[in-house]
Amino acid sequence: MKQQSTLSPTKLKIAKEAEKLFAQKGYAATSMEDITNVSESSKGSIYYHFKSKEKLFLYIVENNADEWKRAWNIKQKNYRTSVEKLYALADHYLEDLQSPLIKAAEEFGGSETADPEIFAHILEIYRSQYYDTYEAVIDQGIKEGAFIEDNPKDLMYILFGMHAGLHATYYEMEFPEIRRLYHKSVDVFLKGISKH
Repeated sequence: MKQQSTLSPTKLKIAKEAEKLFAQKGYAATSMEDITNVSESSKGSIYYHFKSKEKLFLYIVENNADEWKRAWNIKQKNYRTSVEKLYALADHYLEDLQSPLIKAAEEFGGSETADPEIFAHILEIYRSQYYDTYEAVIDQGIKEGAFIEDNPKDLMYILFGMHAGLHATYYEMEFPEIRRLYHKSVDVFLKGISKH
């Protein structure tokens, strides 16, 4: 993807304003008319840059995934060991789940009118965003000798599966309790893979 600084100011403005709308109203309730109004752009300009509302949404999801990875790469430098990083990663994942844009993406995926190709691309973005990051931390722990010798991809699927499954608690619990459960999932995971 192109660096934002090399993109046209119009394209960036459209994406920024549309992101706010998707976060506030959801995907379906945000119309192209809404986007033209808040971005002060013509429909022709929006379609020139993005071709469709779905492509615009995809662009926003890609940018957010890149930002999540950039933020994690900065944040992880504050933690020395892979164990510390796993707890920090659980928090970083939780912060992302609180984003209204995630809820808009879930809504998009559940829509009968969603383009399957665009949705598959969005899923791939999220897989890359999370899978690669989780696997890198686990692989670091194996190389450091803190974790047992095992396939880091297998271990990534197990830990990420626990975190993705705990997503359901958002509808039942307050955030501090949810965070406690995410940290407990790391506790349980570490008991299975820790060498010490």
